[in-house]
Amino acid sequence: MISANSPSTMFHPIKTSPIPVAPGQMKRCRGFTLLEILITLAILTIAFASIITVSANQSVNVAYLRDKTLAHWVAMNQMTELLIRNQWPPTGKQQGEAEMGLHKWHWVRTIAKTPDDRVRQVEIAIYRERGSEQTVTRLVSFLSQPI
Repeated sequence: MISANSPSTMFHPIKTSPIPVAPGQMKRCRGFTLLEILITLAILTIAFASIITVSANQSVNVAYLRDKTLAHWVAMNQMTELLIRNQWPPTGKQQGEAEMGLHKWHWVRTIAKTPDDRVRQVEIAIYRERGSEQTVTRLVSFLSQPI
C-alpha cells in the first residue's frame, strides 16, 4: 500500500537545463520598438478611416437609390393611370401629389403634341416637394390615340 507521503505520489518539478549560450553573449529577447508600433497604428488609422468613409458613402447611395426607385414608381403609376383611362388627354400641364414609401411626392405631367396627330408625348417629372427645382426622376413616354 502506498501512503500519502510516499515519494511516488508527491509532485516532483521537472528540471530543465538552460539553453547553452556562448560565453560573453547574453541571449537577447527582442520586442517591437516604439517606432514600429507607432507606424503600425498610423497604418491602421488610415485603413479604418477609409472603411468609415466607404460605409458613409454607401449609406448615402442607398438613400439616393431608394428615392430614385420610389419616384420612378410614382411616375410609372401616373403613366398607367393615363393608359387605363383609355381617353385622349388634352395637351398641357397637370400636377398633383402621390404617396409612395411613406413619403408624398409631387408630380408634374406635361402632355405635348407630336408630328403624328395620333400620338402624344407625355413627360412626368417627380419632385420631393412642391416648388422644388430639382427633379428626382423624369419619365418620357408616348401615348397613342384610343381607337
